[in-house]
Amino acid sequence: MTARLANIRTVTALITPFTGDTVDRRALATFVDCQRRAGIDAVIICDVIGEGYALSDDERDIILSTCLERAEGRLAVLVATGTYATERSIMLTQRAQELGADGLLVTVPYYSKPTRAGIVSHFRAIAGATHLPVIIDDDPLRTVVEGGAMLLSALSDVQNVVGVRHGAGRLAAFAQLEPVLRRRYHHYCADEIDLPAFLACGGHGMMSSYGNLFPFRLAAIGRGFAGAVGQFRREMAALLDATHGQWDAAVIKTACAILHGDSAGVRLPMVEPDTEISDAVRRVLITLDAPAGASPPQAVARSIAEMAPPSQMRPSRCSKQA
Repeated sequence: MTARLANIRTVTALITPFTGDTVDRRALATFVDCQRRAGIDAVIICDVIGEGYALSDDERDIILSTCLERAEGRLAVLVATGTYATERSIMLTQRAQELGADGLLVTVPYYSKPTRAGIVSHFRAIAGATHLPVIIDDDPLRTVVEGGAMLLSALSDVQNVVGVRHGAGRLAAFAQLEPVLRRRYHHYCADEIDLPAFLACGGHGMMSSYGNLFPFRLAAIGRGFAGAVGQFRREMAALLDATHGQWDAAVIKTACAILHGDSAGVRLPMVEPDTEISDAVRRVLITLDAPAGASPPQAVARSIAEMAPPSQMRPSRCSKQA
C-alpha cells in the first residue's frame, strides 16, 4: 500500500448510511460499487464525515469488511482510527489492520489538547503498532491543536507515516512548507474551495466528501481532465453558499437523498438540516445535475416546482454525470 499510495489522488470521505438504528450494509455496498466504477482511487471510512465518533466497534468492523469486499482490491480502503486517546487509537488501528485495511487516517488529538511532545509521541506509538501506512489528519479548525511543519519534521524518520490531509484553511501552511517536507510526504487537500490552488502549489491529491454526490466528477480531477478542477470549485462554492458554509455529514446525506433517494438519517449530535437549507441545496443540485445547456431531467424539474420528496429526484447514483 505504501507504494500504491503514490497513485492515489482522488479519495472520497464516505458517508455511513443508516436504516433506523443500524448500518445499512446494502446501501454501503452500493456506495462503494459506485466509487469503484467511477474510478475513484480510495475511500476513507469512519472519519468525521462517516460519523465515526457515533459508531460502535462492531459497526466499524461491519463497515470495513463490507467496503473491502466490494472494493475487490481495485479501490483502496483507508480507515480513520485516530482519537484523543492513544491506547484507544492503537486498538482501533490494530483491528483495522487485522481486518485488512489498506491504510489509516489518524487525526491530531483533539479535546485533550496535548503538548507538541505529546502529539509526536501519540503518532509514534500508533505508527509503531502497525505496518500499515499512516496519513496524518491535520485540521486545527476541528482539533484546536496545530500540527503543521513541526509535526511533519518530528515524524520524518517514521517510515510508515507517509502523508498528511490538510484541513480547511491550511493552504498557506502547505505552501510555506520546506521543500524537504513537501517531498517527504504525500499531501492531500480536504478544503474543497482551496483545491485548485493546493494542486497548483504541488499538492498530491484530494480527500473530499464531494465524491459521495458526484464520484465521476471527482475522478476526473485525478485524471487531469480539462476544466474538472474549475467545475468542482464552482459547484462547491454554490453548495457552500446555499448552506451558509455548513458542509457536514448531515448536509451531505441530505444532498445524496435529493440526488439519489438515499436515506438522510444521521446520529446525534448531528441532526438533519432545516427546511430552508434543504430546499436551497435542492435548487443548487438541480442546476448541477443537468447537462450544460439542457433542461433539468423531468423528475428533477417536477421536484423543483413542487418541492417534492427526495425520492422523486434521480434514482441512480451510479450513472455517469456530465
